[in-house]
Amino acid sequence: MAFLTGVEIRRRIDLGDIEIRSLDSNEQFHMDSQVTEDSIDLRLAPAALRLRPGVERLDYLHDNLDLAYEEMQIPAEGYDLLPLQPLITHTLEAVCFPDDLIGLVVTRSTFARMGIIVNCMAPKFAIGIRWAFPLQLVNLSGVPVRVYPYAPVAQLLISEVTGVRVGYRGKFQDTYSPIPPRISDRERRTLSNLNPDSVNRTFHIIKRDAASRNDGEPRASRSRQEPAPLGEKRKIARRVAVAVLGVLSALGFGVCGNVLAGGSMSYWQGVSVFLLFVLSSAASSAAYVAQAYWSKRDQIFE
Repeated sequence: MAFLTGVEIRRRIDLGDIEIRSLDSNEQFHMDSQVTEDSIDLRLAPAALRLRPGVERLDYLHDNLDLAYEEMQIPAEGYDLLPLQPLITHTLEAVCFPDDLIGLVVTRSTFARMGIIVNCMAPKFAIGIRWAFPLQLVNLSGVPVRVYPYAPVAQLLISEVTGVRVGYRGKFQDTYSPIPPRISDRERRTLSNLNPDSVNRTFHIIKRDAASRNDGEPRASRSRQEPAPLGEKRKIARRVAVAVLGVLSALGFGVCGNVLAGGSMSYWQGVSVFLLFVLSSAASSAAYVAQAYWSKRDQIFE
């Protein structure tokens, strides 16, 4: 992505291609001081939203999520932003681009060094949109940090667009004030109906569907597929373990039978045969239990 230089930005502003104005008539946009070598400095508007006192939790599914916030004005003498306190605001500048330009908003490093994260909630400037950029300020330091209105907190980078251009058609056109979080009815319905059981069922349905489609593929296509996934490798390892236990138990019983068929034996030979018989029985039982358990488990999760 190639960004416009400061010289080109000034030229496009003079031509009227880039429309930029201040929302405060007493604090006009100054091209000489705000257009840098490769960006535009965007200032902090005094209008903001903060959490109301006493709010202990934000619920994504709550119908009145915006009631958790209250309006405020950042005073000229500054506002002490407390540690981990979010502040929803916007840029003082309202911007509009032509269809051949797109923008990207980033934080100025000066504020990042003080522990202030200026998060642009829509960092990509959509083609044809007119608005003031929504911002969220969060203090990540361990002490209060004073923030002032009209401070240059962010930078706007501008790039040219290639390909077919489609202008902005969203709901935030001509937005010039801070907006609290708003969840659409579609998102709320989706999340309200969601529960862990349904997630697990959906996962197993997708897994069975993928397995059935793989079973219907031609052999030539299967030969070009990637190696078996981790679940298949585990199944193979289980079968090998059961087979090994079965072979060991069979060998043990065979040795016991041969020794007993030989006739008389000493005391310690008898003890050895008894212990070998016990171990062979344990191996045989372990193979049977493991096979039964894994078969039952595969039936549940497949």
